[in-house]
Amino acid sequence: MSGPSRSRGFTIIEMVIAITVLALMVTLAAPMYKSITETNRTRAAAYSLVASLALARSEAVKRNAAVSVLPLGVGWQDGWEVEAGGTTLSKNEPAPHLVLSGPMAGVSYQPNGRLSTPGFVLFTVSATSGYTRCVVIDPGGRATLNPGERNDGSCV
Repeated sequence: MSGPSRSRGFTIIEMVIAITVLALMVTLAAPMYKSITETNRTRAAAYSLVASLALARSEAVKRNAAVSVLPLGVGWQDGWEVEAGGTTLSKNEPAPHLVLSGPMAGVSYQPNGRLSTPGFVLFTVSATSGYTRCVVIDPGGRATLNPGERNDGSCV
């Protein structure tokens, strides 16, 4: 004797429960995803700035001429360029949703690779959440990322 055939699949109640659980998981994960995205944008902009500063320093030594890193537009968040004698060597796009601060006059390297101005130079790259990366240029002209990652918007 054979029993009644049973169809395989999900009931409507099982589908509603599965969709509800999925929606709950997405709702809980969305803020974390935004935080990760802001952190990655901030790091990428800071690394890009360090790379531009290293390029400017090496080009100054190679060309035996002054090379500058200058902000585009009204500030560093509008992008920046590496410039030597009126020629643009490299250009970086704007960093949306980030706040970049640094010397508005830009940074200039002498032919020996040192900064044209004495002392340390500080750049900050911050996300709207407060996550901040700091770029420090020592008097010798070497740019480094501040080893500490901050969530309060400071570089100290």
